Amino acid sequence: MTYIIAEPCIDIKDRSCVDVCPVDCIHEFERILIIDPEECIDCFAPTEQLITSHGLRTFAELEDRSCRVLTDDGFKPAVVKRFRRRPLAKIAFAPAFEERDRYGGTRLTMRNISRFRRTVWATPTHGWVLADGQKTNSLGVGQFVPAVRSTPKRDGETYRLGVLHGLVYGDGSWNKVEIRSGEHLHYVQLYGERVARFCDFFEQLNFSPGLDIHPGYAGTGVVRSCLNLKKLLPETADTEYITGFVDGWLAADGDPVKAGSWRLRSIDHEALSWLEQAAPIAGYVAVGSGEEGSLEANFGVRSRAIRWLYLATRETYWRVMRVEPQEFDDADTFCAVVPGKHEFTLAGGIATGNCGACEPECPVEAIFPEDALPDKWNAFVEINYAFPDPAKINALTDTYATEHDVQNEPLE
Repeated sequence: MTYIIAEPCIDIKDRSCVDVCPVDCIHEFERILIIDPEECIDCFAPTEQLITSHGLRTFAELEDRSCRVLTDDGFKPAVVKRFRRRPLAKIAFAPAFEERDRYGGTRLTMRNISRFRRTVWATPTHGWVLADGQKTNSLGVGQFVPAVRSTPKRDGETYRLGVLHGLVYGDGSWNKVEIRSGEHLHYVQLYGERVARFCDFFEQLNFSPGLDIHPGYAGTGVVRSCLNLKKLLPETADTEYITGFVDGWLAADGDPVKAGSWRLRSIDHEALSWLEQAAPIAGYVAVGSGEEGSLEANFGVRSRAIRWLYLATRETYWRVMRVEPQEFDDADTFCAVVPGKHEFTLAGGIATGNCGACEPECPVEAIFPEDALPDKWNAFVEINYAFPDPAKINALTDTYATEHDVQNEPLE
């Protein structure tokens, strides 16, 4: 997202902002400083994913489209934009938590030297939000970035349907396509308290006396759908449905661990990879994963190894482990313009922001994110976007200053 220099800069031209700009995009003209809107961008690779109200999306597929992105204050309106080609860096993050130290205070630390990593491709001078609330345009090893997760509703019809999908996906079975209705018929055997608490979610619940010999049997749920839910992930569903799906899957296949967290085991590696990135939509953050070595099972040999994913509900952070500038060709960069927030969340729950080191350095408060420019100064969008034409910039500035009788006193 680019920044705009507005009326308070006319005839002032203090160069404090020029000194701190990490990409040298602020230029001086006769009566005003101007930000090159193409250079004032430090964002992400087109293949990076961000969390929206309808699942994970790449920046490239959302280009010039409106969406709602996850922030630390819920989902907010945004528009994804493409910008100039820039060099990228590979940034590796590891999960970290706040724990008490020996002096009675707290510190952020990696538990058990976790080998779990999340990788992001971004420009080296992209703006990040740090765990202490500060912002930086030079993210470095050892710094901490907050994790963001949603607080979704769990009481609507959409949530109910998502839970049924998750139960089928995790431990249900596809039976057939009914001839008359054309609907797919699924069965879910309900064993144990975790799944039995969803009995009322089923429109049809059968009871098979032959299964009553198994401890904890609470009935057989019947689920009808226009699609085979056993083979389908809710990748483009809304947040309530995805939340229900994750809760249903965890009830069927997950193991609860301390502090309200879960360990989910499955041979469906692709589904776990999706959940690793989408978990914050449902209020979780994936902080660990692994694979079991043995393929042996009580019914024979599995076709694939079991993978597991650890989903945390406690406050989580991301520690920067590596920042590796790449020598590849420059790539198109993308960013989400989020009016009012200027922050959003990447896949996996990594909080990020927009660049803007120049904004706090301006002594007359003349610099604004484009999406937060006061309406009374909308004329300066045209003035800034006239770059690099000096004649046009100077003429537009003179016209504005005359029409609005601008008389800014130079700084001493």
